[in-house]
Amino acid sequence: MIANIRRWSLVLLAVMLASCGSNSIGPERDINDPTNSLVFAYVDMSEAPTKIDGASLKPQGEEGYWHMTVAGDGQLLTQPYLPLGAYQLATLQGSGFFAGNNVYRFPTYGRNETAVRIQKPGIYFMGAYRYTKVKTGFFEGSKFAIERVKSPSEAELLQRIQKEDWVKGTQWEARIRSRLAELGKK
Repeated sequence: MIANIRRWSLVLLAVMLASCGSNSIGPERDINDPTNSLVFAYVDMSEAPTKIDGASLKPQGEEGYWHMTVAGDGQLLTQPYLPLGAYQLATLQGSGFFAGNNVYRFPTYGRNETAVRIQKPGIYFMGAYRYTKVKTGFFEGSKFAIERVKSPSEAELLQRIQKEDWVKGTQWEARIRSRLAELGKK
């Protein structure tokens, strides 16, 4: 009997592990594929109960999600493997000692303020945002909003990304340098 319980527990665990990443897309692409685009965003989480541990992008009209890595101070999100298409932030995942694990979900219907359409390979800034807690009634669950902010700028964030280890020795070194030169002329 105990052997059967163990066997079924192992089967159940294997099924659960197999299904964990099944809705995640990429990065099966080569980081130096010239058709890749780098998409990045910044979310100030100083008022949130948790910091950001991960984020996901939802491609419009497609199944699955693209994972974004969290860089630097835990508020800069990057994804350097994206093919052509339309994307928007779908979730932020966070954890904190007292807050536990949280998933902050954005509306997946229609377009939210973070939406970006990639029609040719390049570097795309989704924007800088600030997490704000929305007041709710005593018995309601907590709610949040993100509001667009002007700082940090695209150039400031690209300078941070440029220092990340994953950029060194890839196409992104030159492409980021080029984009920073363009921004300096504006």
